[in-house]
Amino acid sequence: MTRTRIVGILNITPDSFFDGGKFDSLESALTHTKQMIDEGAAVIDVGAESTRPKSVALTAAEEWARLENILPAVVRLAKMRGIKISIDSYHFETIQKAHDLGVDIINDVSGLIDKRIIDFIAAKNITTILMHNLAIHSNPNLIVNQHLNINAEILRWASEKIFSLTKKGVKKSQLIFDPGIGFSKDAAQSIRILKNIDSYRALGLPLYVGHSKKSFLDALDIPGDRAQKTLEVTKFLAERNVEFLRVHDVRENFMAFPCKG
Repeated sequence: MTRTRIVGILNITPDSFFDGGKFDSLESALTHTKQMIDEGAAVIDVGAESTRPKSVALTAAEEWARLENILPAVVRLAKMRGIKISIDSYHFETIQKAHDLGVDIINDVSGLIDKRIIDFIAAKNITTILMHNLAIHSNPNLIVNQHLNINAEILRWASEKIFSLTKKGVKKSQLIFDPGIGFSKDAAQSIRILKNIDSYRALGLPLYVGHSKKSFLDALDIPGDRAQKTLEVTKFLAERNVEFLRVHDVRENFMAFPCKG
Protein backbone atom coordinates (compact mmCIF):
# COMPACT_ATOMS: atom_id res chain seq x y z
CA MET A 1 0.00 0.00 0.00
CA THR A 2 1.28 3.45 -0.85
CA ARG A 3 2.23 5.82 1.92
CA THR A 4 1.50 8.80 -0.31
CA ARG A 5 -0.63 11.65 1.01
CA ILE A 6 -2.06 14.46 -1.08
CA VAL A 7 -1.36 18.04 0.00
CA GLY A 8 -3.99 20.44 -1.32
CA ILE A 9 -2.85 23.93 -2.30
CA LEU A 10 -4.75 26.93 -0.93
CA ASN A 11 -3.29 30.09 -2.47
CA ILE A 12 -4.61 33.25 -0.84
CA THR A 13 -2.93 35.34 -3.51
CA PRO A 14 -3.89 37.60 -6.40
CA ASP A 15 -0.94 36.51 -8.56
CA SER A 16 -0.13 32.79 -8.23
CA PHE A 17 0.67 31.26 -11.61
CA PHE A 18 -2.34 28.94 -11.72
CA ASP A 19 -5.07 30.07 -9.32
CA GLY A 20 -4.22 33.63 -8.31
CA GLY A 21 -7.27 35.56 -7.15
CA LYS A 22 -9.60 32.54 -6.95
CA PHE A 23 -9.45 31.89 -3.20
CA ASP A 24 -8.45 35.18 -1.56
CA SER A 25 -11.78 35.80 0.19
CA LEU A 26 -12.93 34.05 3.36
CA GLU A 27 -15.92 32.43 1.66
CA SER A 28 -14.00 31.12 -1.37
CA ALA A 29 -11.07 29.93 0.78
CA LEU A 30 -13.33 27.96 3.12
CA THR A 31 -15.34 26.49 0.25
CA HIS A 32 -12.17 25.36 -1.51
CA THR A 33 -10.66 23.97 1.70
CA LYS A 34 -13.78 21.92 2.38
CA GLN A 35 -13.78 20.67 -1.22
CA MET A 36 -10.13 19.58 -1.04
CA ILE A 37 -10.72 17.76 2.25
CA ASP A 38 -13.79 16.01 0.79
CA GLU A 39 -11.72 15.01 -2.24
CA GLY A 40 -9.00 13.33 -0.19
CA ALA A 41 -6.42 15.92 0.91
CA ALA A 42 -4.54 14.90 4.06
CA VAL A 43 -2.86 18.30 4.40
CA ILE A 44 -3.90 21.79 3.30
CA ASP A 45 -0.95 24.05 2.44
CA VAL A 46 -1.87 27.73 2.85
CA GLY A 47 0.19 30.44 1.22
CA ALA A 48 -0.30 34.17 0.72
CA GLU A 49 2.76 35.07 -1.37
CA SER A 50 3.44 33.82 -4.87
CA THR A 51 7.01 32.69 -5.60
CA ARG A 52 6.47 32.36 -9.35
CA PRO A 53 8.98 34.05 -11.71
CA LYS A 54 8.75 37.88 -11.59
CA SER A 55 6.43 37.80 -8.58
CA VAL A 56 6.61 40.69 -6.12
CA ALA A 57 8.07 39.96 -2.70
CA LEU A 58 5.87 40.84 0.27
CA THR A 59 6.82 42.10 3.69
CA ALA A 60 5.73 40.00 6.64
CA ALA A 61 3.07 42.61 7.42
CA GLU A 62 1.69 42.50 3.87
CA GLU A 63 1.61 38.71 3.92
CA TRP A 64 -0.19 38.60 7.27
CA ALA A 65 -2.75 41.17 6.06
CA ARG A 66 -3.83 38.58 3.46
CA LEU A 67 -3.93 35.77 6.02
CA GLU A 68 -5.30 37.23 9.23
CA ASN A 69 -8.99 37.10 8.32
CA ILE A 70 -8.83 33.73 6.55
CA LEU A 71 -6.23 31.48 8.19
CA PRO A 72 -7.97 31.17 11.61
CA ALA A 73 -11.18 29.90 9.99
CA VAL A 74 -9.28 27.52 7.70
CA VAL A 75 -7.40 26.09 10.67
CA ARG A 76 -10.65 25.60 12.62
CA LEU A 77 -12.26 23.82 9.67
CA ALA A 78 -9.26 21.54 9.18
CA LYS A 79 -9.08 20.68 12.88
CA MET A 80 -12.76 19.75 12.88
CA ARG A 81 -12.10 17.36 10.00
CA GLY A 82 -8.89 15.89 11.40
CA ILE A 83 -6.76 17.42 8.63
CA LYS A 84 -3.33 19.02 9.09
CA ILE A 85 -2.53 22.57 7.97
CA SER A 86 0.83 23.82 6.74
CA ILE A 87 1.85 27.43 6.25
CA ASP A 88 3.80 28.26 3.09
CA SER A 89 5.93 31.16 4.29
CA TYR A 90 9.53 32.22 4.84
CA HIS A 91 8.64 35.14 7.12
CA PHE A 92 9.37 34.47 10.79
CA GLU A 93 6.56 36.71 12.00
CA THR A 94 3.99 34.90 9.84
CA ILE A 95 5.24 31.47 10.91
CA GLN A 96 5.06 32.45 14.58
CA LYS A 97 1.49 33.76 14.28
CA ALA A 98 0.40 30.76 12.22
CA HIS A 99 1.78 28.36 14.81
CA ASP A 100 -0.09 30.25 17.55
CA LEU A 101 -3.30 29.59 15.56
CA GLY A 102 -2.61 25.85 15.48
CA VAL A 103 -0.87 25.32 12.13
CA ASP A 104 0.86 21.92 12.16
CA ILE A 105 3.62 22.15 9.53
CA ILE A 106 6.04 24.87 8.40
CA ASN A 107 6.71 24.96 4.64
CA ASP A 108 9.59 27.42 4.23
CA VAL A 109 10.65 27.61 0.58
CA SER A 110 13.80 29.58 1.47
CA GLY A 111 15.55 26.42 2.65
CA LEU A 112 15.47 27.64 6.27
CA ILE A 113 17.87 30.57 5.93
CA ASP A 114 16.42 32.63 8.83
CA LYS A 115 18.05 31.75 12.16
CA ARG A 116 14.93 32.92 14.00
CA ILE A 117 12.84 30.30 12.19
CA ILE A 118 15.40 27.59 12.94
CA ASP A 119 15.43 28.50 16.64
CA PHE A 120 11.62 28.65 16.70
CA ILE A 121 11.00 25.26 15.12
CA ALA A 122 13.65 23.72 17.36
CA ALA A 123 12.08 25.18 20.51
CA LYS A 124 8.51 24.29 19.50
CA ASN A 125 9.35 20.90 17.91
CA ILE A 126 7.36 21.79 14.77
CA THR A 127 7.25 19.52 11.73
CA THR A 128 9.05 21.43 8.97
CA ILE A 129 9.58 20.97 5.24
CA LEU A 130 13.19 21.54 4.24
CA MET A 131 13.28 22.55 0.57
CA HIS A 132 16.35 22.89 -1.64
CA ASN A 133 16.47 26.35 -3.18
CA LEU A 134 18.95 29.03 -4.23
CA ALA A 135 16.49 31.93 -4.24
CA ILE A 136 13.09 32.41 -2.63
CA HIS A 137 11.36 33.65 -5.78
CA SER A 138 11.72 31.52 -8.88
CA ASN A 139 14.33 32.98 -11.22
CA PRO A 140 15.02 31.18 -14.53
CA ASN A 141 18.44 32.85 -14.65
CA LEU A 142 19.56 31.46 -11.29
CA ILE A 143 19.84 27.69 -11.40
CA VAL A 144 22.13 24.97 -10.13
CA ASN A 145 25.23 24.69 -12.34
CA GLN A 146 24.16 22.57 -15.31
CA HIS A 147 27.55 20.83 -15.40
CA LEU A 148 26.94 19.34 -11.95
CA ASN A 149 25.07 16.13 -11.21
CA ILE A 150 21.84 17.72 -9.96
CA ASN A 151 20.88 14.85 -7.66
CA ALA A 152 24.34 14.56 -6.12
CA GLU A 153 24.44 18.33 -5.60
CA ILE A 154 21.06 18.44 -3.86
CA LEU A 155 21.96 15.45 -1.69
CA ARG A 156 25.21 17.16 -0.69
CA TRP A 157 23.35 20.37 0.18
CA ALA A 158 20.64 18.53 2.10
CA SER A 159 23.10 16.43 4.11
CA GLU A 160 25.06 19.52 5.13
CA LYS A 161 21.87 21.42 5.96
CA ILE A 162 20.44 18.58 8.06
CA PHE A 163 23.72 18.32 9.98
CA SER A 164 23.68 22.08 10.60
CA LEU A 165 20.04 22.08 11.73
CA THR A 166 20.54 19.21 14.17
CA LYS A 167 23.53 21.06 15.66
CA LYS A 168 21.12 23.95 16.29
CA GLY A 169 18.57 21.80 18.10
CA VAL A 170 16.25 20.71 15.30
CA LYS A 171 15.47 17.01 15.52
CA LYS A 172 15.85 15.04 12.32
CA SER A 173 12.45 13.51 13.07
CA GLN A 174 10.88 16.96 12.58
CA LEU A 175 12.04 17.25 8.97
CA ILE A 176 10.48 16.39 5.62
CA PHE A 177 12.62 16.87 2.50
CA ASP A 178 11.51 18.63 -0.69
CA PRO A 179 14.02 18.68 -3.59
CA GLY A 180 12.40 21.91 -4.85
CA ILE A 181 11.09 21.09 -8.32
CA GLY A 182 11.27 24.22 -10.46
CA PHE A 183 13.15 26.25 -7.85
CA SER A 184 16.68 27.03 -9.03
CA LYS A 185 16.45 24.21 -11.58
CA ASP A 186 15.75 24.16 -15.29
CA ALA A 187 13.25 21.71 -16.80
CA ALA A 188 15.84 19.05 -17.54
CA GLN A 189 17.15 19.18 -13.98
CA SER A 190 13.63 18.93 -12.53
CA ILE A 191 12.93 15.88 -14.68
CA ARG A 192 16.20 14.23 -13.60
CA ILE A 193 15.25 14.79 -9.96
CA LEU A 194 11.92 13.06 -10.47
CA LYS A 195 13.43 10.14 -12.36
CA ASN A 196 15.91 9.64 -9.51
CA ILE A 197 13.59 10.38 -6.61
CA ASP A 198 14.54 7.10 -4.93
CA SER A 199 18.08 8.41 -4.43
CA TYR A 200 16.75 10.88 -1.85
CA ARG A 201 15.88 8.00 0.49
CA ALA A 202 19.55 8.20 1.48
CA LEU A 203 18.62 11.24 3.61
CA GLY A 204 16.40 9.14 5.85
CA LEU A 205 13.54 11.67 5.69
CA PRO A 206 9.97 11.57 4.34
CA LEU A 207 9.83 13.07 0.85
CA TYR A 208 7.65 15.92 -0.41
CA VAL A 209 7.25 16.94 -4.06
CA GLY A 210 5.50 19.96 -5.54
CA HIS A 211 5.22 19.31 -9.28
CA SER A 212 1.66 20.41 -10.01
CA LYS A 213 1.18 22.24 -13.32
CA LYS A 214 4.69 23.71 -13.28
CA SER A 215 6.37 24.81 -16.49
CA PHE A 216 8.95 21.99 -16.51
CA LEU A 217 6.09 19.64 -17.45
CA ASP A 218 6.07 21.18 -20.94
CA ALA A 219 9.43 19.47 -21.54
CA LEU A 220 8.19 16.07 -20.37
CA ASP A 221 7.87 13.71 -23.33
CA ILE A 222 4.41 12.34 -22.58
CA PRO A 223 1.08 13.35 -24.12
CA GLY A 224 -1.32 15.83 -22.57
CA ASP A 225 -1.47 19.29 -21.07
CA ARG A 226 0.11 20.26 -17.74
CA ALA A 227 -2.86 18.93 -15.75
CA GLN A 228 -2.64 15.53 -17.44
CA LYS A 229 1.14 15.39 -17.09
CA THR A 230 0.80 16.27 -13.41
CA LEU A 231 -1.35 13.16 -12.96
CA GLU A 232 1.23 10.96 -14.66
CA VAL A 233 3.97 12.31 -12.42
CA THR A 234 1.74 11.83 -9.37
CA LYS A 235 1.21 8.18 -10.30
CA PHE A 236 4.95 7.68 -10.86
CA LEU A 237 5.82 9.20 -7.47
CA ALA A 238 3.06 7.38 -5.61
CA GLU A 239 4.36 4.09 -6.98
CA ARG A 240 7.64 5.00 -5.29
CA ASN A 241 5.88 5.80 -2.01
CA VAL A 242 6.79 9.48 -1.96
CA GLU A 243 5.04 10.54 1.21
CA PHE A 244 3.62 13.96 0.23
CA LEU A 245 2.53 15.31 -3.15
CA ARG A 246 1.51 18.99 -3.27
CA VAL A 247 -1.14 19.56 -5.97
CA HIS A 248 -3.86 21.91 -7.18
CA ASP A 249 -6.42 19.31 -8.34
CA VAL A 250 -6.93 17.09 -5.31
CA ARG A 251 -9.60 14.70 -6.59
CA GLU A 252 -7.86 13.91 -9.87
CA ASN A 253 -4.49 13.36 -8.20
CA PHE A 254 -5.98 11.35 -5.35
CA MET A 255 -7.54 9.04 -7.90
CA ALA A 256 -4.38 8.79 -9.99
CA PHE A 257 -2.98 5.96 -7.85
CA PRO A 258 -5.18 3.02 -6.87
CA CYS A 259 -3.84 1.90 -3.50
CA LYS A 260 -4.23 4.30 -0.63
CA GLY A 261 -3.15 3.34 2.87
